[in-house]
Amino acid sequence: MTFALDIKTAQDKAAEAAAAAQTTARQECRRRIIAVLSEAAQINLTAAAAAGLLSAADSAIWRAGLDWIAQMRGTWPTLTEAGLDPRDDANWPPAPTGLAELADRF
Repeated sequence: MTFALDIKTAQDKAAEAAAAAQTTARQECRRRIIAVLSEAAQINLTAAAAAGLLSAADSAIWRAGLDWIAQMRGTWPTLTEAGLDPRDDANWPPAPTGLAELADRF
């Protein structure tokens, strides 16, 4: 009879911890984006912008919002690399002024 041992090295444990930290940061990023811009608002704003239905002011806010989403998506990997807590507001870029209000209308 042969027994297989599942031995985890320190390197294995570190890799698992790093993967878990990345998952947590990625999920926190998504949660923070959705808290400002629901998925429905993102879809509706994208459609309105594509159809040319946004005012110049709303269009500027929406473009700033898209830039913010890109910044957010670029932030989570750096948080895990630096060992920073993704639950700390100070570690994330702030949403543009007016974005939440714009999203509420869509």
